[in-house]
Order: sequence, then C-alpha cells, then structure tokens
Amino acid sequence: MLPRIKIRGIYGTALTKLALDSGLEIVDPSERIRERFHMESSDHGKYEVLIQDREDRQGIEVKGEADHVCEVLIHMQESLLDAIIVSFLPTDHSEPLVIANLELPGGAKEKLDRVRSSVVPTLKNHHKLKIINPDLLESAEIEFCRHPEDGMGLEKRLLREAILDPLIKEGMVRLEHIRPSGKPMRPRLGILQSVRENRVVFKREFSKGRYDGLDLPIREGDYCLTEVREGQWYIRHSYFSKEHLPIGEYFNINTPTELYPYGARYVDLEVDVIRRAGENAFPVDREKLEVLARKGCITKDLQNKVLLVYKQLLRGLNREKARPPAPAHRV
Repeated sequence: MLPRIKIRGIYGTALTKLALDSGLEIVDPSERIRERFHMESSDHGKYEVLIQDREDRQGIEVKGEADHVCEVLIHMQESLLDAIIVSFLPTDHSEPLVIANLELPGGAKEKLDRVRSSVVPTLKNHHKLKIINPDLLESAEIEFCRHPEDGMGLEKRLLREAILDPLIKEGMVRLEHIRPSGKPMRPRLGILQSVRENRVVFKREFSKGRYDGLDLPIREGDYCLTEVREGQWYIRHSYFSKEHLPIGEYFNINTPTELYPYGARYVDLEVDVIRRAGENAFPVDREKLEVLARKGCITKDLQNKVLLVYKQLLRGLNREKARPPAPAHRV
C-alpha cells in the first residue's frame, strides 16, 4: 500500500502533481493546493510521510518510517534526474522514524517549474526565484496571469533584476560548490569580468601552491578565468601565466549550474576532466561517481548522464587546442 503524504513548502504544487501522478495519496493539503487540484475537501487524516522545505530551501526533508520514505524517494528520483540524497538518518531514539535530506539542484528545479506550469501559470526559474526574491516573483506572476503574452519579457526582466544586476553591482563572484554529502566546500571567489544572460566569467589570481588536478606549480602572477553557464553540466577553469600563456584547464562536472545574485551554485558530481596546455584531456575520480551510485545517493540514470557528459567533453577537447573562454560583453 502506498504511503499517505503531507506536503508543505515552496515546491508544494509541483511535488503534489508528481505525487498524484505516481498514485500517492495527499493528506491535509493546503487551501491553495485544494483549489489548484480541485480537491473537494481537506483530508485531515494521519499522514505517513511529511515532505517540507529544508531550511535553505535548496531541497526538501522527507520524514516517516524508513520503508515509506524510501518509496517516496524512489518516486522523486525517477522524476527528478539530478535529485541527490545527501543524508538518511534516524530522527531520535523515541520514535522509529527517519528523515531524508533530498537536494534539488538546477535540473530538478527546472523540471519542477515545468510540472508546476502544467497546473498554474509559472514563469521560468520560479522555484529558484522563490528562494532569491519571492516578492518580485509574485508581482511578475500576477502580471503574467493577466498578460500571458508578456511571459518572455517578464522572464528576462526577472533574470536581470533578481540576479544579474545585483551580481554586476557587487563586482565579485562566489561559487557555492556543494559536495554530494550536502556540505559546502570553501567558496571560490573572484572578480567579475563579463556577464550576459546565461554566462558569467570571473578572474582569480594566485601566488603559490599547486594546481589541483594539473599537478603543476603555481607561479607568481598566474591567474584563472572561470566560465559559468546557466544549466551547463560543468564549470570551466582556464589557467594562465602572468604572460597570458595557457597553463591548462580544469572541468568540474556537476549538476546543472544555477546563477544567483552572488554568483553560482551547483553540486559536485565527483568526476573532473583535466587538460594541460598542449596535451590531451583525461578524466579523474571516476571511481567516486561509482561509489555515489552504489550508496544510492544518485540514480543509475544520473550516473549514466555524468559519464555521457565527460565522454562528450573529452572528445570535444581532444579535437581542439587549449584556448581561453570566448569573449563576452564587458560589465
């Protein structure tokens, strides 16, 4: 028998739609959900699984008995390719319940946007903007309901006002690099060089140490240009000497990148591709991806997607010479 589910939070409409499509029963829906799904009355019966926002709203918590939680997670990951189980822990010793932490990266949010749009008028990047600036989003979607023909213009305006303008004003870029465990790594910070609708380039300078992956020494005056593209499955780091000669490139394969007012966010999927100047590219850390799949943190489909991305990246890189990121509009 499928578990009865109670859903709350910013992903409520989309998750309710996914749950109903999977045959799951919704318990105690909010008034808004009842209206959107034409539910005749609110069932206040006992739920077996509670789904609610994480504190940072970058994912959800799924709480209930272990078997029920696992069943819900299976349905979620079947629908959301890059959803990642970052933890699965008992709540406390007084009740036999577990709580799972499910990360919802860029691809998952995009899919949830599409699912929500099948229920109610929804602008692109709805769930991300719900985190960034819910008031601005609400105003734009009210206008969208009145004038659906203006949807594309509203989406461009939201991107500019909520993300790009604050980023340009700050002048600094921060990469929020999340490990599959859910823990953030030390953020990479740099100076914004260029920006356009879906692409940001920023610069970092170095003084000493060694390049991760390239296994080469860092020399005085070396710098890196990092290219971030919304929705792309990797981040490109291009390293140069103070004479502007290429040293090498490092491609971090990750969940589809999301642009934010501070920079970008993604979950590291462990596999990287390295290319030293004048040499062929090669992958590293593939075994870590296999461990994630064996542990059940990611699905086999996501593992296969990552393998496809790195193989395509390798083929493309080994057909060309090392080059810096293409120029973009200056800030």
